[in-house]
Amino acid sequence: MKKLLLTLVLCAFAMVGFAQKGEMTAGAQFIVGAGQGICNPGLGAKFSYSITDPWRLAASFDYGFQTEGVATWDINVDAHYQFFFGKGFRVYPLAGFTLLGYHVPEIKKSNSTCVGMNIGGGAQYDINDSWAVFTEVKGQLVHKHGSRFVWGIGGSYKF
Repeated sequence: MKKLLLTLVLCAFAMVGFAQKGEMTAGAQFIVGAGQGICNPGLGAKFSYSITDPWRLAASFDYGFQTEGVATWDINVDAHYQFFFGKGFRVYPLAGFTLLGYHVPEIKKSNSTCVGMNIGGGAQYDINDSWAVFTEVKGQLVHKHGSRFVWGIGGSYKF
């Protein structure tokens, strides 16, 4: 499963690298993740590329700060189908894959990594031609660890 997810992530980055046109954005986000009795805030980085007008691929990395002795991280590759409303506002459902890790710093070799899928949605508002703000809500359905809810809010720069 880990090899499959790594292959999917590499394919997503390869598609972005070889594409000739489309909107690209890079941004940062503040997240709150909750699940399995743990609720931790964190920070993340996100990159997205619009393949066509409605379709967009997004790759992100999030780190959840240590709460109740547990820190989390995740790598996500999601597909968005965007619905445009007026000038600069869009909403989208999303679906994708996640690689989620838990870490207990006080205990050596306490890492746990699992593969899952993302389902959720988001909204984006374009402030101007270069900057946008967004919010996203997604459920991460993870093998062996149940599910986790992640909410993020952030900003991005458009290339």
